[in-house]
Amino acid sequence: MNALRAFRDAYNRSYNKRPIFTLCVTNCVLGAISDSLAQGITYYDYRKNHKRFPEIMDKQLPENVREHEDLWPPPPAYDPFRTVRFAFYNFCIAPIVGKWYMVLDRYFPMPAAGAALASTRAKDIIAIKRMAVDQAFFAPSSLAVFFTVMGLAETGKWAAVKEKFHDAYKPALVANYTVWPLVQLVNFKLMPLQYRLPFVSTLGILWNAYLSWINSATREEAKAIESQLV
Repeated sequence: MNALRAFRDAYNRSYNKRPIFTLCVTNCVLGAISDSLAQGITYYDYRKNHKRFPEIMDKQLPENVREHEDLWPPPPAYDPFRTVRFAFYNFCIAPIVGKWYMVLDRYFPMPAAGAALASTRAKDIIAIKRMAVDQAFFAPSSLAVFFTVMGLAETGKWAAVKEKFHDAYKPALVANYTVWPLVQLVNFKLMPLQYRLPFVSTLGILWNAYLSWINSATREEAKAIESQLV
C-alpha cells in the first residue's frame, strides 16, 4: 500500500507540474504493455496451438481480415518496431485525449455540492451526457485516426489506410460500443480529471491489445493478397 501511495503521490506531483507530458508518458507505457501483451499471446498460441489469436479474438476479428491466414508467415517471437509504433501513437494521442476531457468538463461541469440525492442524480445526468458526447464524436474519430496513422506508419501508402478502413474500422467501432460506454460512464462520474486517461488506458490494455491484433491482421492479410498478385 505504501508503494502505491508513493506512486500516486509522484504521479500527482508530475501531473501538477507537467500535465500533458505526464499523460503522454503514461499512455505511451500502457500502449507498449498492450502491444507486448498482444504479441506475446499471439506467439504463445501459435507455438502451442498453431493459432494466431486467442479464442475470444476468433469471434471478434472479421472473416475477411483472415481470409488468407494460411499464407501469413509465422509470427516473430517479438517485433520491437511494432511496439514502438504503437507506443509512439499512444504518446502522441494523449494530449488530444487529455484536452478532450478538459473540454467535456468545461461544457458539462459537475454541479456544486448540495442535497445528497439531488447531487447524485445531477452527477449521473452529467456523466451520461459526457459519455454520450464522447461516444458519438470522439470514439469514431479516434479510431479513424488510429487506422490512418498505423496504415501510413507501416507502409507509407494511402492504399493501406483504405484497406484498414474497409476491413477493420466497422468491426472495431462495433466492438468499441460493446465495451466503452459503461467504462466511460464510470470514468466521467468518479475519476478526477488527472486520472481519467490513465484509468481508461489501464482498463483498456486488453482493448489496445485487440486494436493491435486487428491492425496486425489487416497488415498480414494485405501482404498475403499482394503476394498472390505478384
